[in-house]
Amino acid sequence: MFCDYVTIHSQEEMAPGIFRMVLDAPEVAREAKPGQFVNLYVNDPTKLLPRPISICEADAEKGLLTLIYAVVGKGTEAFAQYAPGTKLRLMGVLGNGFPLERAAQPEVKEIILVGGGLGIPPMLFLARKLHEMYPEKGIRMFNGFRSTPWIEEEFHPYGEVFNASDDGKSGFQGNVIDAMEYKLIFTDKDTKALLYTCGPIPMMKAIQKWQTGYNMETWFSLEERMGCGFGACAGCPAKLRMPDGSIKKEGVCKMGPVFPGEDVIFE
Repeated sequence: MFCDYVTIHSQEEMAPGIFRMVLDAPEVAREAKPGQFVNLYVNDPTKLLPRPISICEADAEKGLLTLIYAVVGKGTEAFAQYAPGTKLRLMGVLGNGFPLERAAQPEVKEIILVGGGLGIPPMLFLARKLHEMYPEKGIRMFNGFRSTPWIEEEFHPYGEVFNASDDGKSGFQGNVIDAMEYKLIFTDKDTKALLYTCGPIPMMKAIQKWQTGYNMETWFSLEERMGCGFGACAGCPAKLRMPDGSIKKEGVCKMGPVFPGEDVIFE
């Protein structure tokens, strides 16, 4: 695990309060896998805890790591003020990432990616990797926004992209479940599909209920508030169903953030 200072290569505000930060981080970019995250520290000794941010893209050849974050507190507000050339302490890569090898199953005929809000950026890295590894398998991507999309074109090279928005300004008016119901209505429910998702808990809870009638394997990347980012503080528990049927709470940062959808128990 890498823990050192990296340099901001570029930074832009994609939409009000949503920023894309690109870091010169060769070691992390080489090791990163879709679904993993990094801990980024503020250059302020009064703010000791890092901010966990999912990896949106990793360019191993150029040594660049792309993060997309929203300004939601003092820490991310500080990140938004940093200019290119600023050095930040980074720890990573962290987490288990999405199991890409599940797409190699010959019975899997379709791959579905579902992202909501800030759960959308990590799906871009995943989409690219799956497209590179399994070009013969179709990928459908469903992204849910509150209003106008702030990331979209980047997904188009990797498959079909469908947006949903609360106000109807992008794609389907409604949520990603509404979009999937419409676009997948003619899908053979006996054909096995593989679904990877990341986003708000209510969205994934709805997906878990919705996919019951399909022959579908699901993998959920859980969004939780984290303290340390590597399991020492026990601050981000997930309620999971174990193979023996027992219920256990495990740290999202240490055991996840990606879990089999059928094992996650939502309160």
